[in-house]
Amino acid sequence: MADLLVMGPCESRSNPGNTGGAVVLFTNLLQELDRAGVDYLLIDTRKENYRGTLHAYFSILGQLFIRQFRVRHISLHSSRDYQVLAPFVIAAGLLPGRSTSLRKFGGEAWDTYSNASGMKKRLLHFIFSRVDFLFLEMRHLVQRFGDLNPRCCWFPNVRRRPAIRRPDRPFARRFVFIGHVMPEKGIDEIVAVRQMLGDDYQFDIYGIIRDERYSEDYFRERGIAFGGAIAPDAVAGVLADHDVLLLPSYKEGYPGVIIEAYSVGLPVISTQLRGVQEIVEEGVTGLLVAPGNVEQLYAAITRFDAEEHDRMAAAALRKFDLFDSQRQTARFLDIVLAGNRSRCSGD
Repeated sequence: MADLLVMGPCESRSNPGNTGGAVVLFTNLLQELDRAGVDYLLIDTRKENYRGTLHAYFSILGQLFIRQFRVRHISLHSSRDYQVLAPFVIAAGLLPGRSTSLRKFGGEAWDTYSNASGMKKRLLHFIFSRVDFLFLEMRHLVQRFGDLNPRCCWFPNVRRRPAIRRPDRPFARRFVFIGHVMPEKGIDEIVAVRQMLGDDYQFDIYGIIRDERYSEDYFRERGIAFGGAIAPDAVAGVLADHDVLLLPSYKEGYPGVIIEAYSVGLPVISTQLRGVQEIVEEGVTGLLVAPGNVEQLYAAITRFDAEEHDRMAAAALRKFDLFDSQRQTARFLDIVLAGNRSRCSGD
């Protein structure tokens, strides 16, 4: 009998480069299970890897029915389709000697639950309360759902510790943004601040352009280098070539790029959003500003000098321990296979 049946979104077979946050995190989990030598079975829940949505659900549920008898624990990892799949997982968990877990990606679970009504509300209540272990990305969500499910645990956005780190070189005012290039990410504020600073500052932007007002020429004319999209395995190297990550977004959950910045020893300037505030310690691992506030962003950028940078960079590298995928996967396995609820906090 295998230890685990894991269900979640795998990489696209037709377009491997099309990877969202949930795919990255689930792929990371599978890699950690392989490294740890865990005996597991896999069900891919990414519907585009099947012959249409209807075929996907029939195939996924068919695989669940067949494989449920061969495992000790069934774990569903999902952003949205948990509302369809989780009841079947819970039903399979009623077999003697079986347990279940739901790892909910993203930060909107409480809003989805609290704003629901009627049948949907009852469905969500059933899912969140009846699954044996509920894993959520944000600590405040763990607190909110704690009354609904006492086996609610923290499983943050994680990354594998890279071999590369920022070299031990002097602070050179090299700031970088990596993400979707659109106004909601604070791109206009970055451009505005760049116009207020001299040539001794370097600003680089990497990512896929999501708004037609932006282009490589647009950024070049404003003193910003645009590097385009980069592969996930290249992000750490790009970060290590800079001094500070910029992420002045208007909306974020648990930004993976901040965790990747920590992994190579980069402090962060981001915005006072709930998820970000759980990751960035103000004045310790980075600085936080109000979304859309150019003056505060300017003050944060110009606050950095060599001493401030080196102090925060060291703290950021230490902070990464909380988001090390090897550490968090080991804790996840301890909870679902050994029932060690004392490790739910993740500290």
